[in-house]
This record gives sequence, structure tokens and C-alpha cells, in this order.
Amino acid sequence: MIKMIQAIIYTRTSTIRQSSDRQINELKSVEGFKVIKTFTESISGFTKSVSERPKLQSAIKYMLDNDIKCLMVHEISRLGRKTAEVLTLIEELKQKGIKIYIKSLDMLINGNGATEAINKLVVTLLADLARMESETMSYRIKSGLSERKRKGYAIGRKFGSSESKEKFLQKHKSIIKQLEKGESIRYIANKLSMSPTTVQKVKSIYMA
Repeated sequence: MIKMIQAIIYTRTSTIRQSSDRQINELKSVEGFKVIKTFTESISGFTKSVSERPKLQSAIKYMLDNDIKCLMVHEISRLGRKTAEVLTLIEELKQKGIKIYIKSLDMLINGNGATEAINKLVVTLLADLARMESETMSYRIKSGLSERKRKGYAIGRKFGSSESKEKFLQKHKSIIKQLEKGESIRYIANKLSMSPTTVQKVKSIYMA
């Protein structure tokens, strides 16, 4: 009989409007792992550091107290969006004997062997991409608002506009559904065959 790896699931969503159900269900379906407990929180991985995420800290403490050696996450961005911080966390967990399973990569890191260097490289690249996506979205929103303000336009709904924010969101329920699942802008755009700009606009209005 194959021995199952005891593991803890950690999920994170950026807002309380989003659900962790998809992340949890997909992680629980991975073969070879026995999920002991699930920790989930709604907090920004870009603005909050690892030390400022109580559920993540509780998950790590629980693992150490109960001698559980694997932390399961759906994507590397669930650990954080800053490369240096993500790599520091991975190294700290390694020192504690804790491995990390990343569902989107089907990768178990902090193990032994020649693949460790490749794993670290992949994690670095993905963390950088997640950070850049978040920074770009934030910059575009702020830049757009600043430009409208500079030109003397009102910030928000235009006077006399034929379409309110509510109507706009009503047209894009499919995008909202994916956002509430915690999907990325790029994933939603590809899945629904829509422009990333449209998805981003829906997200900025819905999450405001």
C-alpha cells in the first residue's frame, strides 16, 4: 500500500467576495496526499507580507506542532506576489523540513535531488510574473484616473452615460463568476475569449 503524504491546504483570495472552494476542491483531488486540515483567508498577497497573514502563520504553526511535512497551495501567487518574499518563505519552510506542493505546476519543492535548482528557477519566474501582473493592473488603474482628472473629467460614471456600472456588470456575469473563483485576468480572458482589458475593467469596477 502506497503511503499517503500528510498535508495542510492553504488557500488565499484577494477579497472576501471571492471563494476558495475551487482551490480547495482541486487540491483535495490530488492523489498521494492526505489532507489533515485546511486554512483559508481573504487578504491581499501584494500589500500584505507573509508575517501579516494570520491564517498562513497558523497553518505553519499547526504543521510544526503536529509534525506535518507538506503545505499544499493552488498557485505560487497564493504564497505571495513578491519574489524575494516567496523564496524566503520557501527556504524557511525547507529549514523546518516542510515541502510545498503547487497544484498549477504539479510540483513538489523543498525535496532532494537535481531538480531542486530547476524548481527554484520556475518558482522565481512565476512569482515575478504574478508580481508584475499585479503592479501593471494597479498602475493602469491609477494612471487612467490621473489622466481623466488632469483633463478635467469626472472620476466615475459620466454624466448622462447610457450605461451604468450596474448594467455593465450585468452584461459580464460570466467574468464576475470567474473572478469570484479567484481566477487571474489572463486565465479568464483566454477561457471566455475576451479582451484582457475588458476583464480588467470588470474587475476594477466589481472589486471597488
